[in-house]
This record gives sequence, C-alpha cells and structure tokens, in this order.
Amino acid sequence: MVPCKGRIDLKVGDSSVFRTVSRELAIVGVAYLTFALAKNLTDPSPVLKAVSNGWGVIRLESALALNHESFIQQIIARPSLGLLTVLTYFYAVGMWLGLAGTAVVLFIKTRVVYVQLRRTFMLTMILGAVVFAVYPLAPPRFMPGLGMTDTVTLLGLDPAAPNSNSAISYNRFAAMPSLHYAWSLLVMVAAFRFGGRRVIIAGFSFQLLMFVAIIATANHYILDALAGALLLVVAMYIARQWERYESNITQLAARVLSLRET
Repeated sequence: MVPCKGRIDLKVGDSSVFRTVSRELAIVGVAYLTFALAKNLTDPSPVLKAVSNGWGVIRLESALALNHESFIQQIIARPSLGLLTVLTYFYAVGMWLGLAGTAVVLFIKTRVVYVQLRRTFMLTMILGAVVFAVYPLAPPRFMPGLGMTDTVTLLGLDPAAPNSNSAISYNRFAAMPSLHYAWSLLVMVAAFRFGGRRVIIAGFSFQLLMFVAIIATANHYILDALAGALLLVVAMYIARQWERYESNITQLAARVLSLRET
C-alpha cells in the first residue's frame, strides 16, 4: 500500500484547489480529444484490410486455442439476454465511470499515485493511436460469417452506426489493443497500490467483468485484451522512466541552485 503522500485538503472557497482541478481537467480533456482526433484521422475506412486482419487474428487464436469469443457470448446470453444487455451497457459506460471514480479518489487522497496513473493513461492513448494507425482491425461484431451478435448496435449504443443520427464519429476498426481492458487494468492497479482488501477485490472484479464484457459484446477478441494488457505494461514502464528522469532533473536543478547560492 502506498502512503497518502501528497494528500490534498479540499476547502470550500479555496481558489488554489479550483485552479488545480481545472488544470487537471484541461490536461486530461485536451489529451483525450487529441487522441480521439488522431484516431479518427487515421481511419480511412480500410474495410477490406480490417476484415483481412480480423481473419488473421482468428487464425492465430485458433492456433493458440484462444478462439472462444462466440462461445463466451452464447454462454452469457443463453440463461438470460438481460445479462448480455447489462454487460453491453457496462462496456459502453462502465469504463468511464471506473476511470473517473478512481481519478477523483486518487486526486483527493494521494496526488503522487494520481500523477503516475494520469501519465500512464496518457501514454496508453499515444501508444494505442500508433497501433490503430498501422493495424486496422475489424472487431468480431463486424466480421462476416463469425456468427456473433452486435449488441452495441442493437441497443443503439453505437453512435457511428449507419442508421444512427448521432454526430459523434470514431474509428470502428480500432480493436487492437483493447483500451477498454487496458484502462480497466489501470483501475485495478490503482486499487492494488492504494486500497484495502475490499478496494482490491473491487478493482480485480472490475477488470474481470470488463474482460467478459468486451468479449461477450463482440467488441474485441481475446488477443485484443492480451494486447491491451501488454500496452499497459509498456506504458507503466515508460511512465516510471519518465518519473526517474524528471526526478534526476529536479535533483540536478537543486544542486545548481545550491552551488549558485554558495
């Protein structure tokens, strides 16, 4: 457990807290909007290439005995379609609720861990956008002949669907790596680093439920989840090196100022 280092005492009317919160919202907001724009600009609708890559992933999963997406959806839907509906809504909004809740708690309790996870979050967007640009991949719900139901479109939760009147657009072939799963793992990491037993159980359950959701809703392959986990590990490593580099610069600056004063 990480001690509550850098704790913020929120006081009503404290303008410095308002400025800090506004700055953090601006940083994360601008970073995500830039990521979304970059992801969309790299989407020239490469349908044939995305579907071709999809069959490549399916063949690789077959060789690795990981092609269980259709089976998982059937297992979830067989006892009750209501459960599959709940998982679809969880896929659509659960990730954002988990990220936002985690960010608020860490921002209040421990600024150090919050900054670390914010950097990791931003790095996953940068790395993910690069992969999306070079490797368009059609998710299982867009694969012809795979036999999986597109629950997101059926429930009207896909703003980029052909029959949707929404002005929102996004890259529909940005399936690998799964950022939904990478960010749910980030929530779990935060729970393990800061929370007690109940928080750790909640964090672990959150990522497990998200893993089931991204597969059962036909939005990702199992390999997408594994790629998302790998992406998060790489982002955490870069963030740690970034922190070490920043710490060395701070120490060097302090020594220079000390020498000048001497």
